Amino acid sequence: MQSTSQRIERIHRTMQREGVDAILVTRRTDVHYLTGYESVSESLPVGSVIVEGQLPYLIMPELQREAMGQDSTMAKLRSFADAPSEHWYPNHGPGFWDCIDDILREAGVHRGMIGLQHDCLSIREFESLKSAFPDAGFKDFSRALWRLRQIKDAAEIDAIRQAVKIAEIGVRTALETVKAGKTEAQCSVDIEAAMRGAGGELRGIRAAVLAGGHARFPFAQPTTARVSNSELVLVDVTVSHSGYLAEVARTVHAGSPSTVQRKLFGSVLATNDALQSVMAPETKISEAATQALKIAGNGSPVRGVIQPLGSSIGLDIREPPYIYQESKSTFREGMVFSVHPTIYEPEAGCAKIADVLMITGEGCESLTTISKETL
Repeated sequence: MQSTSQRIERIHRTMQREGVDAILVTRRTDVHYLTGYESVSESLPVGSVIVEGQLPYLIMPELQREAMGQDSTMAKLRSFADAPSEHWYPNHGPGFWDCIDDILREAGVHRGMIGLQHDCLSIREFESLKSAFPDAGFKDFSRALWRLRQIKDAAEIDAIRQAVKIAEIGVRTALETVKAGKTEAQCSVDIEAAMRGAGGELRGIRAAVLAGGHARFPFAQPTTARVSNSELVLVDVTVSHSGYLAEVARTVHAGSPSTVQRKLFGSVLATNDALQSVMAPETKISEAATQALKIAGNGSPVRGVIQPLGSSIGLDIREPPYIYQESKSTFREGMVFSVHPTIYEPEAGCAKIADVLMITGEGCESLTTISKETL
């Protein structure tokens, strides 16, 4: 996916507002956001330097630059010899930082204010930077960059829409294949194969069929346990397209749900619907979360809710802001959220419904189209 010129203009305006002359980007997904380059591996040492008024620099090992071939990117490519170093593992190595040094000096900003991502920088790396640039100032730019990423542009929204379509193929496959007697793992393999066949990328793909109580654990993995006809079964799917992720989850039953299981499912469905009804631009997230839970519980607390109720989604599956009652953030037009209320009660099991919602000028739009009524 190409980074747009508008995206670069936004980062330059933010740099001016923050009083920063250059930023060093070391988080892989932020490199993707600013340069359009989708890293082929979590362990590939890539980075970017942004200097006001210039195209981004994209930094990668020499061999990876050769492997890129004619792949297009809106960035100036710089490469380095990626020599192994036990002392720097698993950080960016000396060659990477030598390349950073060259770029900052060439751009004449090595004595300026340099923005960093403190949450993606080791103490060793930070100390090395301070030693290399004794006349420079340093400032954490992480929150400013996250805030930029919260508003999705047209290309990002299109990629998320495509990811949602692929995720829904996975869920529809689950509705056909999840049967009593099959293992969670068997069902999950079938779903993942369907999504891969529909164009789902390997990065971020997850097809989790989870029966019983362990479905309540975040990012639980399918096991060899067999689906029974007495348990709620969670189908939890994530998949990416052009690097952008979608999450869709539905709760099913391989037999006839009990009264308490139907009540639990109804609470999750009501919470999901209530959130969609209150999410709108300029609404405080804390107020929306509180109001949604009040609506879902008919004025009474909803028991067993697992927080948060949702989060922003994009190049990362969980991005700030999160939807919970203590949030300090506000919904803004162009934000995209995974809304995933989850409720667990020991006597009933676990139920979850996850949809992808986009904040619009009038309220919010569900990018997910598959029915929530799955019991």
